[in-house]
Amino acid sequence: MTGTDQARIDDPARGAEAETLVVEGLRRWLAGYQSGSIECWEMAWTLYAGRLGVTRARHAVSGLSAFARALNGWAKCGLSILPYDCPHRCAHECLAVALVAAWQGGDREAATNIAEELVISGGLPFTLEAAANFADTLRRLDLVLPDNPCLACPHGQRLATHEASATRH
Repeated sequence: MTGTDQARIDDPARGAEAETLVVEGLRRWLAGYQSGSIECWEMAWTLYAGRLGVTRARHAVSGLSAFARALNGWAKCGLSILPYDCPHRCAHECLAVALVAAWQGGDREAATNIAEELVISGGLPFTLEAAANFADTLRRLDLVLPDNPCLACPHGQRLATHEASATRH
């Protein structure tokens, strides 16, 4: 990796931009499922196209839609999402960002643990594949999530997840 590549990856502004696109894209896409309105998906497209340009946005929105579809279809419970452009993040949003960030960081175990918090076991393969594809697409667009995702969370702390072998009650 060249010094320029490392600087681009370590740029906090780029990490915050990537996180914003993931969270705001998910908010809009999942709201489309909840409301049944295509306007929400159009808002996600407008956000991505405005920030990335039309060509780059096509790839990113394709990954976003597959990831949101997996989360929506396999969620353990109704996913909590906050209103568009809210500066805060709820737990489900933080977990979704952390899942994509784990894939970008090559941490398959963490990604699996996080996905287990969000989706039922039957949806793990689909959700993990969608998250991996979305993470790779964002990386190819030079949108790398920070190592400690969810910058808007109090103290920027990563949410704790259970170990893969742990039993939850």
